[in-house]
Amino acid sequence: MHIMIGLDGSALAERALERVLTLFEGVAPTVMLVSVIEEPLDASDMDEQLFDKWRSERQGYLKETAEKVAAQGFEVDVLIAVGDPRRMLRQAIERATPDLVVVGRRGAGGLEEMRLGSVSAYLARHAASDVLIIRG
Repeated sequence: MHIMIGLDGSALAERALERVLTLFEGVAPTVMLVSVIEEPLDASDMDEQLFDKWRSERQGYLKETAEKVAAQGFEVDVLIAVGDPRRMLRQAIERATPDLVVVGRRGAGGLEEMRLGSVSAYLARHAASDVLIIRG
């Protein structure tokens, strides 16, 4: 079994990861940790430096998380993508074809969710794999 988990460093993403580790402890599937960093909106030096900082921090976070997951007996893969989280996660799903995708839901609703878009809602509609959404 192959499970993909979308991680962004938030408490909700951590909760989704813990839920997977608890639910699938006896099965010990391969877990793919995926994180997407959004590109800077402009090409200023300040935005580029901030982007490099975010990428470095996210790489460190994923490395620590992967080590924690592996210590619990799971096989782990890690992927960092750059771009729109909805599109990048969908592409990762199409390439890796996991049995299950797990993402957190940030809790926006109504007009805010329609205006901003929701990664979890997008994946629920468009992903080729089953999607488990962990609520906040």
